[in-house]
Amino acid sequence: MKNPFAKSVEPPKEEPNDSIASVEAIYRLDWERSYPQSLERVWSAISCAEEITAWMKFPTQLEPRVGGKIHIEFSAEGSLEGIVCNFEPSHLLIYTWGDSLVNWKLEGDAVETKLHFSHVGVRPELMAGLGAGWHRFLDQLEDHLMGTTRPDRYKDLKARYENAGKV
Repeated sequence: MKNPFAKSVEPPKEEPNDSIASVEAIYRLDWERSYPQSLERVWSAISCAEEITAWMKFPTQLEPRVGGKIHIEFSAEGSLEGIVCNFEPSHLLIYTWGDSLVNWKLEGDAVETKLHFSHVGVRPELMAGLGAGWHRFLDQLEDHLMGTTRPDRYKDLKARYENAGKV
C-alpha cells in the first residue's frame, strides 16, 4: 500500500544552459617608450590617420571618437577592422584589434612624452608575431617622430620573441 503522506523525490534536473565556460590562456604585451617630443605631437602621431599611415606604413583610416572605426589595410596579409573603445584626446586611445584590445596611454608635457603601450588579450600562438610586429611599429613611430629611419628588424625581432617564449 502506498503511503499517502510520502513525497516522491525527483532527481535534480540539469539546467539547459549550465555548461561550463571554455578556458583559454591569453596574454598581454607591454612597452614603455619616452620621446623628446610634446604630448600634443605624440598624440597626433597615434591618433591621426594620415600620421599612422606614415609610420605604420599601411593605409589607415581612423574615426577619432568612441564608437569610431579603425581600419588598417595590410595588403597581402589582409586588413584589420576595429572599434574605438576609449578616446581621451592627448591621453588615451583604446581600440579593438581582432578579439583583443590595443591601449595607447600618454603622459607628458611640452618637452617630453612617455608612452605606455599594451596589447591585451593576445593568444599564445600569436605572441611572437604580434610582439615583433608591435615592436617594429613602435620603432617606426619613434623614427617618424625623430625624422630618422632604421632597417626593418621584424625577422630578427620575431626570433627574439619566439626565444623569449620558451621556458
